[in-house]
Order: sequence, then C-alpha cells, then structure tokens
Amino acid sequence: MNLDAPDGLRLATAELTIQGDDNGGDMLRMSNNILKLKQAEKIVQNSWMGGRNKEFQVYTLSLDDFISEPKKSALEFLNFVFDHNAADVSMEQKESAAMKYSQTYLNKKEGSRHITDGKASDKKQLAEYLRHDAVFGPPMKKIEMLVETALAESRNTVML
Repeated sequence: MNLDAPDGLRLATAELTIQGDDNGGDMLRMSNNILKLKQAEKIVQNSWMGGRNKEFQVYTLSLDDFISEPKKSALEFLNFVFDHNAADVSMEQKESAAMKYSQTYLNKKEGSRHITDGKASDKKQLAEYLRHDAVFGPPMKKIEMLVETALAESRNTVML
C-alpha cells in the first residue's frame, strides 16, 4: 500500500492497537496493566494484609527517561526494589549494578537500530495529527493521562 503519512499512521495505529502475540496491543496492554495494578494496590491496602505492614507498591518507569538516562533509571528502580535502609544491598552495589546495566543497554543500542529509527522526520506533526483524530484522539488522551498520573505517582514514591 502506498498511503500518505496521516493515513499510513492511522492504519499502523489501528493495526498495533488490536494485534496480539509478539506485535502490537502495547497501548491497551500498558493501560490495562496500570489499571489492574492500581486495583491490586487498593485491594491490598483495604484488606487484612494491609494491616500487617504489607505494602503493594507499583513502580512505573518512563521509557523516554530510560532511553535518555539508563543508569539513573536503573538506579531509581533498584532503590525502589531495595529500600534505602536495606542493609543487604549497599548504595555502592546498586550503583555498580546500574552502571553495568546502563553499559549493556548502551552497547546493544549502539550496535542495533530499530527499523523505524530516523525514518519519521515529522514525528511531532504525526503525533499531533493522531491527537486530533476523531477515532484515536480521545482514547489516546485518556491513556496519556493515565500514564502521566502513574509516572507522577511513581516519581513521588522513589527518593534517591
């Protein structure tokens, strides 16, 4: 098919929204995961388990933040997993692990480019087109708000 950019974008968005298996469904899966994890968090907090100092916290990581700062993102995740006061894992160990992870990620990223890298010079224009699209705009805005709220909540619980 030879479609112009907006129509091609609509077709690709539709396809990626509904496909399963190894390809697609990411937006729906991501938003569903956020909602289900929030439900689980509330259930634990309101149940008998919540009264026994059992916490269920969810850490949400921004892919954009991870791509731009993999070491910082990995360290924030490790700080979330291993409480600041955890005697069994020192800050030096977490920093070392974050550095190794970051280096591995950067080495893989350098040696392998995604098929779409550099192909969309008009990304912002296409994103705006989707935001204002009658079909995709409203659900995408809701998903974006859901993700931004989850990211803000997660950032508030992680302290370095």
